[in-house]
Amino acid sequence: MTGGPDVRVPAVALAVLAACWAVAARRLLVVTVRGTSMAPTHHHGDRLLVRRTRTVRRGQVVVVLRPRSPAVWRQDRHSPLIVKRVAAMPGEPVPPGLVPPLAEDHAGRVPPGRVVLLGDNAAASVDSRQLGFFPLDDVLGVVTRSLPRPEGAHRR
Repeated sequence: MTGGPDVRVPAVALAVLAACWAVAARRLLVVTVRGTSMAPTHHHGDRLLVRRTRTVRRGQVVVVLRPRSPAVWRQDRHSPLIVKRVAAMPGEPVPPGLVPPLAEDHAGRVPPGRVVLLGDNAAASVDSRQLGFFPLDDVLGVVTRSLPRPEGAHRR
């Protein structure tokens, strides 16, 4: 019997595409940088592709849940996420000179399940210098690359 086109092929292709999209949506996140704490590496308005993982290394830029410390956050920042660089991992020494109050606790080492996070622009960053150790469980993922800015968007 001959008939019209085989509709099974497009349906299978669509199912595979939908499955790939679902996996990517669970593994990837796009975050927009707010503020200047990560300058000169990342600027206000930059869009970042983030791979969801809690496996991080010192030196990587990560996206983390913002701690609930309202006294240190400006009122115009409502994002529940922040972008910072991992300065020290659990068991490592607290970076000398960068975070002196933290070095006094825990024999100068980062406690288990915690990390030291710092902004690249220390003068404009609220990070471990003010907030202490961040829970490793609050890390959502690692920045893998910057994405192109939308048409008409300019860097401040």
